[in-house]
Amino acid sequence: MAKDQGTFTVSVLSEAGVVYYGECNALLIPTSHDTLAILANHTPMITMLGAGDVSIKSGRETQVLATVKSGLLYVGENEASVLVNL
Repeated sequence: MAKDQGTFTVSVLSEAGVVYYGECNALLIPTSHDTLAILANHTPMITMLGAGDVSIKSGRETQVLATVKSGLLYVGENEASVLVNL
């Protein structure tokens, strides 16, 4: 299946296992200062997460995947990997 140009692959992993794996239009990540929005074809980056909700947007719907204490985000090659401490 061809990937929509406005979507990208997200994997959210915790010490307990896979929290989420799939496609979305936006990934919303808590940082120590604010919420960071990751969109398709985002510039590669690595950053630490702050406490808060990790959410995705698919179309008009927003889904909270996990409430985290801390974690790490890696973005590259139209994929985002999030390691979280729940």
